[in-house]
Amino acid sequence: MKNTYCWGILLLPLTFIFFSCQTAKQLTYFKDLSDTTAIQAIPTAKAPPLYLQADDQVQLSISSPSAEASSFFNLMAANPNPSTAPVGTQVTQSFINLYTVSNEGHITLPVLGDIQAAGLTLEQLRQQVVISLKPYLTNPIVSTRLTNFKVTVIGEVNKPYTVPVNGEKINVLEAIGAAGDMTIYGARKKVKVIRKLPDGNTEIARLDFNSSKIFQSPYFNLRQNDVVYIQPNRNKSFLANNTTFWASVALSIASIVTVIIIRVK
Repeated sequence: MKNTYCWGILLLPLTFIFFSCQTAKQLTYFKDLSDTTAIQAIPTAKAPPLYLQADDQVQLSISSPSAEASSFFNLMAANPNPSTAPVGTQVTQSFINLYTVSNEGHITLPVLGDIQAAGLTLEQLRQQVVISLKPYLTNPIVSTRLTNFKVTVIGEVNKPYTVPVNGEKINVLEAIGAAGDMTIYGARKKVKVIRKLPDGNTEIARLDFNSSKIFQSPYFNLRQNDVVYIQPNRNKSFLANNTTFWASVALSIASIVTVIIIRVK
C-alpha cells in the first residue's frame, strides 16, 4: 500500500511536467526549424508595392529652380493665425502639402486640380505629378510620402496597439512585436490578418506561427490599415468557462496529496 502511495506522489509531478511540455510546444514559433542548425535560409515573400487607397494621407512637395514659381503648386498655411496673433507679430507662411485621397480616388493640387491617386504607388503618383507640372515648371522635383500608414494588433497580445509605420514596410512579426508579443493564451496556429480591399470588401487570411511557411505568405508583409487578430486558444476558453471546475480540481488534488503524505508518514 505504501508503494502505491509513493508511486502516486511520483506520477503527480510527472503528469504536470508532461502537460507543461505540451503547452511549451504550442507556444513555440516555427517548430519546423532545426534547433541544431546555426543558420538556415528561408524563402521570404517580398514586400509588395504599397498602393494608395481612399482616406490615405499623402505628403507631396513640389520644388524647382524657381522657388517663386514652385510656391503656386504647394499648399500653404499662415502661422500664426492673424486673428489670434499678438499685435506686432509677423505672420509667416509655410508649406503643409498634405493631401487626403478622396472616396473617388483623387487628390486635389493647387493649379493642377484633381490627380488620380488611388490604385497608384507613391512612385507612380510622383511621376504623374511631374508630367503634369512640365508645362509650368522647368525641371520640377516632386517628393511623396504616406503619412498615415498604420496597422492594428488586437486579441491575445500583451499590449493591443495601433502601430504607426515609418516608411512603407512592416511585416506581421514586427507588428506583433510592437504589441508586446502574444500572450500564452494566443492561438499560434490561428493568427488572422484582416484586410480591407479597394472594392470595399474584406478578406481574412490565417497564418500558422508554428510553421516557418508564414515567411512565404503574401500576408507576411502588411498593408496600410491591416488588422492582425490573435484569437484565444482552447486553454483560455476553457479557463474562462470553467473557473468553478478548476477550483474544484485544485482543491481535490490538494486533498489527495495531503492524504498521501499523511498515509506515507
